[in-house]
Amino acid sequence: MDTTRRELLKTTALGGLATSFAGIFGGTASAAGTPGLVTLPSGITIRQDIVSPRPRPSGQQPVHNLTTKPLQKVRVAHIGLSRGMTHVNDCLNLEFTEVVAVCDLRDERAKSAADQCEKVRGKRPDIYSGTEHIWEKMVARDDIDVVYIATPWAWHVPMAVGAMEHGKHAFVEVAAAVTVDDCWKLVDTSERTQRHCVMLENCCYGENELFILNMVREGVFGELTHGECAYIHDLRSLLFSLGTEGDWRRDYHWQYDGNLYPTHGLGPIAQYMGIGRSDQFKFLVSMSSPEIGLHAWRDKHHPNAGKHEKEKYVCGDMNTSTIKTELGRTIMIQHDVISPRPYSRINALSGTGGTFFDYPARLAINEPRKYRLDSPGSHEWLGDKDLARMRKLFTHPLWRKLEERAKGGGHGGMDFVMNWRHLDCIRQGITPDSVVYDAAAWSSIIEVSSLSVATGSMPVPIPDFTRGLWKSLPPLPIAFRAPGPAIAMPVKIAEWTPQDLQADWVVKSWVVSKGIIAAGDYGFEFQYTRGAHRLDFRKVALLTEDAVVAHDDQAGHSGLENVHNVYRFAIAKHDPAAKYLLQAEIKADGGTDSSGEISIWKD
Repeated sequence: MDTTRRELLKTTALGGLATSFAGIFGGTASAAGTPGLVTLPSGITIRQDIVSPRPRPSGQQPVHNLTTKPLQKVRVAHIGLSRGMTHVNDCLNLEFTEVVAVCDLRDERAKSAADQCEKVRGKRPDIYSGTEHIWEKMVARDDIDVVYIATPWAWHVPMAVGAMEHGKHAFVEVAAAVTVDDCWKLVDTSERTQRHCVMLENCCYGENELFILNMVREGVFGELTHGECAYIHDLRSLLFSLGTEGDWRRDYHWQYDGNLYPTHGLGPIAQYMGIGRSDQFKFLVSMSSPEIGLHAWRDKHHPNAGKHEKEKYVCGDMNTSTIKTELGRTIMIQHDVISPRPYSRINALSGTGGTFFDYPARLAINEPRKYRLDSPGSHEWLGDKDLARMRKLFTHPLWRKLEERAKGGGHGGMDFVMNWRHLDCIRQGITPDSVVYDAAAWSSIIEVSSLSVATGSMPVPIPDFTRGLWKSLPPLPIAFRAPGPAIAMPVKIAEWTPQDLQADWVVKSWVVSKGIIAAGDYGFEFQYTRGAHRLDFRKVALLTEDAVVAHDDQAGHSGLENVHNVYRFAIAKHDPAAKYLLQAEIKADGGTDSSGEISIWKD
C-alpha cells in the first residue's frame, strides 16, 4: 500500500468515527447527500475533509527560506488603529522604518494616529478612513513594503491576501485566520506571491520565552518531551464592552466551542519544539467544560441595558486540548477567558534535562552541578540565586540587546522586541523567525479543536501546511547567538587529602593565582571525590598576602551529596603580581578519610 493511500485511509477512518459520534456529543452529523459535514450547535458547519492533505498548486514555491531584496528603509502602512497603535508607536521608534499610511474605519482614530506620526517624525502619513473597503485603495499603492493588520479577525485573511497580492509583506495580528480553509488561503497566497505573511505573535518575544528558547538551543532541556500552554485571562467585562475588541470577540463564543485563542500559548511552545522545522503537529484531542460563566455574568450584571439577553453562548468556560506531534511529543493547551482567576499562559516545557513552569517562573535542572548551581537536584525548583545565575548564562541575546529600548513598551517590552525583529528581517532581506506555515498551523487549532469537541473529543488530524517540508528543515535560529561557549567551564585549581584534615576544624589555604586572570566574578566549587567521610567547610575567603578580597561565612559540605559547595567572589581590581589564596576552615565528618578537588571558573 503506498503512503498516500495509507494516510488517506487513516484520515477517512478518523472521519468515519467522528461522524458517528457527532450526534451524541453536541455536533450534528450531515444529512444524506452531504457526507462528512458536522453542524455545530450554533448552526455553523465544518467539513471533516478540511484536515485532508492538499497538494501544492502548480507554479507555487515554498517560502520557508524566502529571502527578499534588502531595504535601507522599510516603508510601513497600518490597518486597524486600536491595538494597532502599539505597532505604530514601535515603528516610530525604529530608525529604519517610515510610516507612510494609516487606515481605520473610524476617522478620529486615523487622524489621531497621523497626528502622532507627525509629532514624532515631523512627517504626516496619508490617511485612509471612513468606509469598510478603503484599505483596498491603500494596499494598492506602490510605495509600501509592509502592511500591518490589527483588525477584527474576520478581516485578517482578506486584508492579508490583498496586501500580498499587491506585492506587500503582510504582518497580521493573532489569530491569523479562524478556519482551516482560510489558513490554506494564506499559505497559497504567500507561496504564489512570494511575499511573507508573518503572524504578530508577541508572546514568542517575551523575556521568559526567549530565555527558555535559548536554553533549549543550548541543550539545557536535553531531549524535549512535553509542553503545556494556555490563554487564561478573565475577560468577562471586556467581552461586553461596546466599541472594543471584546464586543466582536464575544461573537465567537456563540459560534464555536473549542480553543478560540490558541496562539499566545502555543506559539512559544511550537518554537521550542521546532514545529514546522524538524517536528510537526500530528493530531489533536479536545474537550470543553460546560458554558456557564459567560451567561451567568451577563445575567447578573445586565450589561448595556440588557441588549445581550437573547445571546446563546456555546463555548465552554474551559477548553483543554492535547496535541501529539510527529516525534511523539505531547502539548497540552487550554483556553479560559471566563473563570475568575489570575492571568496565565502556563508556558511549561519538559525534557530529559530539565523542566520550566511560568506564572511564576520556576526551573528544575537534572544536573545543577553542570551550571555551578547550589541546588542539590531536580526534586526542587531552583532558588532565586540559582535562577538568576541561569538567566545570566542564558538570557537570549536578542532580549539582552533590546531590553533597554523595550522598557515601557507594550506587554512588558515583548511588542517592541517582536516588531524590531520582524522589521529588521525585512530590512536585511532574510527569512523572519516565523512564516506563513507557522501562522496557519497555530491558528488552525481554532477550527480543529471545535471539530474534535463536536465529535465527542475524537482525534482530529492537524493539517501539515508545510506539505512535508518540516521533515528536512532545521529550526530557525531566532535572532543571533553570541560567539563562544555560553558556560565558563571550571578547571581544577587545588585539592584536599586526608593529610590536610584533623579531628576538629583546621584552617587551610590553597594558592589559586593561576586561575585568577583578570577582574570579574569567580566561582569556587568544593567537590568530594573519594573516601569514607564528607568534607565540611565554613568561613571561606579569597585573600591576597595582605588583604581579604571577599569572604562568605556560609557553612557547606561535599560528600555523597553537596550542600552549599559553591562560593562566588568578585574581584574589582586584578593585580597580576599578587598571590591569591583561597582559605577555609575544614574538617571531615566522623574521620579524616576524605579527598576531593576545588575548581575555579570565571563568569
